[in-house]
Amino acid sequence: MAVVVSHIDADLERLASRALRQAALADLVEVRLDRLADLRPADLAAFVSACPKPVIAACPGPEAFGEFTGSLDERLGRLFAAAEAGCRFVDIDRDLSLDLGDVPDPCHRIVSRHELEGTPEDLAALQESLREVLYEGDVMKLVCHAGCAEDGLRLMGYLREEGCGLVAFCSGEAGSFTRLLAPIFGSPFTYAAPADLPGEEPGDATAPGQWRVNDLLAVAPPGGLSQETAVFGVLGASARHSWSPRVHGMALKAARLDAIYLPFEPRSVEAFLELATDDCLRGFSVTAPFKGAAAAYASSTDAASERAEAANTLIREGRGWRGLNTDVGAVAETLAGALVVHARRTGRCVAPAQARTLVLGTGGAARAVCLAVAEAGGRFTVAGRDAGRAEDLARALGGEAVAWEAIPTVEHDVLVQCTPVGGVGSEGESPIPADWLREGTVVLDAVYRPVRTALLTAARERGCTPVPGGEWFVRQAAAQFRLFTGRGADEELMRAAFEHAVDEAD
Repeated sequence: MAVVVSHIDADLERLASRALRQAALADLVEVRLDRLADLRPADLAAFVSACPKPVIAACPGPEAFGEFTGSLDERLGRLFAAAEAGCRFVDIDRDLSLDLGDVPDPCHRIVSRHELEGTPEDLAALQESLREVLYEGDVMKLVCHAGCAEDGLRLMGYLREEGCGLVAFCSGEAGSFTRLLAPIFGSPFTYAAPADLPGEEPGDATAPGQWRVNDLLAVAPPGGLSQETAVFGVLGASARHSWSPRVHGMALKAARLDAIYLPFEPRSVEAFLELATDDCLRGFSVTAPFKGAAAAYASSTDAASERAEAANTLIREGRGWRGLNTDVGAVAETLAGALVVHARRTGRCVAPAQARTLVLGTGGAARAVCLAVAEAGGRFTVAGRDAGRAEDLARALGGEAVAWEAIPTVEHDVLVQCTPVGGVGSEGESPIPADWLREGTVVLDAVYRPVRTALLTAARERGCTPVPGGEWFVRQAAAQFRLFTGRGADEELMRAAFEHAVDEAD
C-alpha cells in the first residue's frame, strides 16, 4: 500500500515544515500549490531536496476540489516549475494535460479526472478518456463522487476488474471507505490528509471524505493493506456514527489478522449486496434500518434470524450471504445479568422466566428482545407508535400489545427501549416521560451512543436499575467476531475499546 499524504497551505514555508515533520507517515508527499499566493521555485526545490519521500505537486482548480483561480499559464507554470524542482510527479487535470505537455525527467505526470456530481455508470468511458491523452510513464487517476456506499463499491468493482494500474477512489463522506479499499482492489496509491498530532495544528484535508493519515494507519492491519486483506464492516443508515469499527477493529488488530472493519452507508442493502461480490468482502454487521431487509435477502438464515425476521450479521456463503442474529442471544445474556445485579441492589429477585418485560418499539432490535424473552419463558408486552406493527409483533411471538399512551398502566419488571430516540441526532430526548417509568424496575436502553441517555438518567433518579446499551452491544459484537473469524473473541478487550470510545466522546 502506498499512502500519499496531501498538504495544503497559503504559506510554502509552513506547508513544507508540516510535510517534513510528517514525512515518516507517508510513502509519497503531495504538496498542493493552489492556495499559495506566490511560488518561489528555489524554495520548492529546497523542500523537495530535503524531503525523504517522493513528492507529488498539484495545483487544481474548482474542478478537482482545488482553490487555484489564476490563469491557465500561471497554473501550468507552477506545475512545470515543480517538475524542474525535482518532484517525482505532477498532477494535471485530464482536460489540461495536453496544454502542459511533457515534463522534464525524472518527473512523470498523474493525469486525473474528477467527477464531482456522482459516479457515472460508464466507468470504462472515463478511463478511456484518460488513456487518450497519456504519455509514456503517465499514471491515470479517476475520482468519482459517492452519494451512497453503492457508488463507491461500484467504482471499486471496476478497479478490480478493469483498473490495470488506475488510481481510483471516491470523494465524499459516503465514499470515504474507498480510500481504504482502493489498495485492496488494486489502486497503486491512496490519499490521506495530514495527521492530527498532539500540540500541532492539523493541516486541512484537501478533499471531502479524506481520512487523516494517523486514522487510516490505525484502521489498517499490522502488516498494512494488501490485495489479500479481508474486509468486514457495518451496514447502516448512520454507520459512520457507529462504534462497531472501533470495537471490531481493535479485536482484529489484537488477533493480528490481515483484516479491516469499515462503515458503509448504502441507500439499499439489497443493491449494496448485489455489488458486494468480491471475495475480499467477508462479512457485515447490520444495523438500522436494514436488519429486516438483510434477513429477507440472505440465501440462508439461522433459526434466530428466521424467528426474529431480522439479521444483524451477514457472512459470505459461496456466492451468497448467510444471515444470522446475534442480538437475540446477546440481549438474553444482558437481561439475565441485569436481573442478577438488580437482585443484589434491591433484594428483588426475579428469574428471567418469571420476568414481565415491556418492549418499546417494533423494529429489529425490539423483535430480538421479544424473541429472547419468549425463549426464556418470560412474558412480554409491546408498545409502539404504530399500533398495527406492535400488534403484529406481539401476535407473531406470543406476547401482548398496548397503545403507546397505555405504557404507564403496564405492570412490568423490565423495560427495554428499542427506538432510536435519545441516540445520535436526538441526544437529550427520551421516548417516554420520566413519570411513566415504574420505580424499582430494570431499564435497558438499546441506544448505546451516547451511553448516558436521558432515559437512563431518569431511570436512575426513580430508583430503577439502569442498563446501558453498550453491554448489549459488546455481547452481540463478540458473537459476531466469532462468526466473522472463526476465533474466540476477547470480550474484555472489546469492552475496553467500547469504553475508550465513550471516554473520547465525552
